[in-house]
Amino acid sequence: MARLIIPKTYVQELGAPLIFLAGPIRSAPNWQDEAIESLFSQEPNVTIASPRRGIRDKIAPYLLTGDESYFPRQRAWERHYLDIASKTGAILFWLPGEAEHDCQKVYGAMTRLELGQWMTRYYFDKNVRFCIGSDSQFPELNTVEFDLKMDAPDKDIKKTLEETCAEALRLAYHQ
Repeated sequence: MARLIIPKTYVQELGAPLIFLAGPIRSAPNWQDEAIESLFSQEPNVTIASPRRGIRDKIAPYLLTGDESYFPRQRAWERHYLDIASKTGAILFWLPGEAEHDCQKVYGAMTRLELGQWMTRYYFDKNVRFCIGSDSQFPELNTVEFDLKMDAPDKDIKKTLEETCAEALRLAYHQ
């Protein structure tokens, strides 16, 4: 059964591989809901952790309940599920172009930090499971591509969200 975890819900037993949706939220299009639909249509038994807060009608039926006070902040929730996904499922990085500009924030700043961390972990441990995709509009994508070639030369940047979802499922179920 398709299952979805959103911040800051703690679920002790996941019961299926976990896909963590990593990528920009603020100033980004709502790509997470598209990824959720794609993943569930390709694999109805997957569990997904999405850091995008809020309950929208199309995702509400999949939401898991759990302990809402387990994590002191959303970042602790993210780190917990990123770690699980990297070992027993996959981290899906989607790097879309900015939907609306915010002069007060650097677009995708935390995503860049997380991607760098997971690329470095992969460099030292090839068992780390992650994939990357982009619509080719993400700022400085050429730098991300260069670093990926240096630190994870066996990985490529998928061109569509659908391809990226398929790769995450391949890593989660066939690794």
